[in-house]
Amino acid sequence: MSIPLVIGVLVSTTLTYRRRWIEACYEHQNSRDLIEHLSEGIYRSSIDGQQLSANKALVKLNGYSSEAEMLASVHDIGGEWYVEPGRRDEFRRVLHSQGHVEDFVSEIYRHKTRERIWISESARIVRHNRTGKPLFYEGSVREITETIKRLKLEEHYKKLITQIPGGLFQYRRNADGSFRVLYYSEGFHRLTGIPNAPQAQIPETFTKLIVPEDLDAYYQSLRECHRAFKYWDHEFRIRTPDGVEKWLRASAAPERVGGAIVWHGYACDISPRKRQELEIKELAYFDPLTHLPNRRALLDRLRETLERTRHGARRGALLFIDLDNFKTLNDSEGHDTGDAYLVQVAGRLLSCVEPGDLVARIGGDEFVVCIEDAGATDADASARANHTAEAVLRELAQPHLIGAVEHQASASVGIVVFDGNEPRVDEVLKRADIAMYRAKASGRNAMALFDPSDIADENEQFRLVADLRTALAEDRLCLHFQPQVDQFGRIISAEALLRWTHPELGPVGPDRFIPLAEKSGLIHDLCRMVLSKGVRTLAGWQANPDTAHLRLSINVSPKSFSNPGFVAYVRQLIEEHAVDASRLMLEFTEQMMAENQKVTAERMHALRRLGIRFSLDDFGTGYSSLADLRQMPFDELKIDGSFVADIETRESDRALVRTILAMADTLGLAAVAEHVETAQQETLLRAFGCRMFQGYLYAPPLAADEFLARARVVPSLTPTAEALRLRA
Repeated sequence: MSIPLVIGVLVSTTLTYRRRWIEACYEHQNSRDLIEHLSEGIYRSSIDGQQLSANKALVKLNGYSSEAEMLASVHDIGGEWYVEPGRRDEFRRVLHSQGHVEDFVSEIYRHKTRERIWISESARIVRHNRTGKPLFYEGSVREITETIKRLKLEEHYKKLITQIPGGLFQYRRNADGSFRVLYYSEGFHRLTGIPNAPQAQIPETFTKLIVPEDLDAYYQSLRECHRAFKYWDHEFRIRTPDGVEKWLRASAAPERVGGAIVWHGYACDISPRKRQELEIKELAYFDPLTHLPNRRALLDRLRETLERTRHGARRGALLFIDLDNFKTLNDSEGHDTGDAYLVQVAGRLLSCVEPGDLVARIGGDEFVVCIEDAGATDADASARANHTAEAVLRELAQPHLIGAVEHQASASVGIVVFDGNEPRVDEVLKRADIAMYRAKASGRNAMALFDPSDIADENEQFRLVADLRTALAEDRLCLHFQPQVDQFGRIISAEALLRWTHPELGPVGPDRFIPLAEKSGLIHDLCRMVLSKGVRTLAGWQANPDTAHLRLSINVSPKSFSNPGFVAYVRQLIEEHAVDASRLMLEFTEQMMAENQKVTAERMHALRRLGIRFSLDDFGTGYSSLADLRQMPFDELKIDGSFVADIETRESDRALVRTILAMADTLGLAAVAEHVETAQQETLLRAFGCRMFQGYLYAPPLAADEFLARARVVPSLTPTAEALRLRA
């Protein structure tokens, strides 16, 4: 081969290798650029744990600003990086046994800041091409801290939902109205008894458990909340597959998902609360002897009936039944015989009425029959009422066999027909009572229909309203103060009670003029006057160190409280007289909570911010508000005097008082017993846990000066308290 040819071959070969070397350099640079810009950390490390290289992502993951800084800082990957000792050894064991590692999860330190994070690491061993000797490790690292946190949260969530007493659920309501179960928690399965099986996903599996009487209301509440797209909260009964009846409360929030609505909810067992409510209702609304509705239940039912007749253009009727000569039977044969007779009377009265009519016992020997739909005209209603009254007289006239005693009974029946336009519920009862006395006056064992001409005091009411308006304008009404005492007999508070002395009629009771003020619209002016006098009186007490500790309770009418300017007026009085508002207690009846709960709560909280306290008066006479009591900022409740009056003789009233005191204690409320008149009543109340009292046993309502004179006296222990102290 000639020399030029050899030189040509060498040059060509050299150029080829140079071109390939340049291409390899470009490829290497491109690969490095790619690695540098990957989101995952890429590294090389020596077999003995030295960091050889790291891309930008790994440098950043470890808290450094450059590769050089990181390589200079990391000396021992196994000792400096992993939180758990021995984790690097486990990594190497897997790597050398398999030649590679994938998704090796570890908790490590962010090398520079020492913050603990979680990573997932994959790697391989790079070996010598000829000898196969391990040269170094290369691999990738990605941070999974957020994923681990989420998994831990999910684990905690699963533990939580298995421990909470109720159950979680998700329903999907599709656009066509069909439902689909998305989720039931384990707690929901335990609560309902529905097995965790495929059939649980069928909505009807749950709805079949709902007691039939509650099913319509259940669906109706769902439909209403769906239409309004509002929070769902409903109470209903179910019967579990093993036959156990439970009261459930289900609450759920809606979420729009596409064209459907998903309900996210929680259900819990409220059976214990419902049982307690039913027990309290039984005590408060039913006569324990005859198990008939009592006076409170009658008035509630009559109020509803009046409303229906007013809007329905129908007539109702009321029969007031008084047993003739009952006292003679009771005194001669004993109370046991008298009680047995009353039970028989209740049964016979029930046999005389039609479904939908109400029979109630409102007094010792007084019963009432309420006929809701007596007819379309007064004549029809009177005929229906007369027919029922005749059946009552005929049935009661049959001999009553009570053990060895045969009692020949009779009754007097008063009848009133009403159309719903009567001014008050008690007015209807009063008219029936007037008619009953006419029947009794006619010779007993008779009935009489109410005659409107019997209302002779109607003109007097008009006159009293005019005189009350004048008395307000001329400031002729005054406040008296009835003391409230603590367990040691100390006067700690007073209830302000309005008094009116008429120039001609003399003292007119508040039970007479307050209803007139409500009816005539004077109640707002009357309430403002009482508040003004009361706050001014409280300011005077607070100016004297001897009386600065006293609190003052003022009754507030629901109508007056509903006035939009009420809160502003009270705030003005507080600021004007610079009183400590925490010594002012506003008393509401349970009717207040039935008016407009949202507005009532807002105004109460606005007054609470001024420092004013709240008392719930006549507690126990309006059960419908019990479920909402804890939602209102009350500080105190007053046990209605009707329960205290018979606490010595009636076990049902004793049980109710104990229940109310226990409930007050549970809710953190103070409790005051009203109308305490005897030492025996006080002794029983103390034994039940009552610590505050009010009534004629301690003092009647007093004029301001007389009240202050008593309040300044430091008492010795009351006789009852002294006896309890000595016994202890």
